Amino acid sequence: MIDLQAHSTVSDGQLEPGDVARSAAEAGVTVMSLTDHDGIAGVEEATRVAGELGIENVPGTEMSCVHKYSEDLHICGYWVDLVKIALACTRAQQERVDRAKEIIANLNSHGVEVTFEDAVAQAGAADAIGRPHIARAAGAGPDLGPFFEEYLVPGAKAFVARKWPSAEEAVELIHGAGGVAVVAHPYWDVKDPAQVRDLVESLVRDVGLDGIETFYPPHTAEQTKHCLELCEEFDLVATGSSDFHGPTHKTFSRWGAYDSYGLGEPQVPDRPS
Repeated sequence: MIDLQAHSTVSDGQLEPGDVARSAAEAGVTVMSLTDHDGIAGVEEATRVAGELGIENVPGTEMSCVHKYSEDLHICGYWVDLVKIALACTRAQQERVDRAKEIIANLNSHGVEVTFEDAVAQAGAADAIGRPHIARAAGAGPDLGPFFEEYLVPGAKAFVARKWPSAEEAVELIHGAGGVAVVAHPYWDVKDPAQVRDLVESLVRDVGLDGIETFYPPHTAEQTKHCLELCEEFDLVATGSSDFHGPTHKTFSRWGAYDSYGLGEPQVPDRPS
């Protein structure tokens, strides 16, 4: 079983990095990848534990970035050199913190009482902070949708756009660290098929995108088929993941939760020579 996206307490997951690897092994995963958001601090531990349990952890990270079709696009970097990607991760995490503070200031100006410290407590660490953590800290309740619509989506009262990196920069940073760049769950971040195709084509043409996360729990059969067609058209690797965040996570709690719909199987990107 190949499952190439998972998160630990280094970002927004529920388990420590080593426990993520243990959970993967228990579920029958043979090749995993710990891909914390803009973070690599757990990769070495996950790799060590995975090796002890007889499975493989592909060193990786999930970089948050911006694109004309999504202000929160994600690019997974696999086989990255941890030393070479570290500075980019640190910079991205600082941008995340700065953005969170700006959003919180905007919320306060609109009469919403929330502090940065409250949001950090929700996230577990300052460098993992995101809009959902801010919303919970502000008392949004279990359904974050209405709060997001009023305050935290583009054009809303407190919204602040990400400033760095662009999708093109993210791919280049991954390549610069000797890695393989795969656009994560395209239909999670971009809904329109024409835009998904344009996104993929532009990243292939401009910066040499290497793959598409094709097999993904929320992807429908039609969306999965389209991703496979794009992989064929642009000679890209088709990866897959359950986006595991922990055993009690509301959405991503089970390894191997993606459906192949009998259309194909996920692949592990070749390690660059």
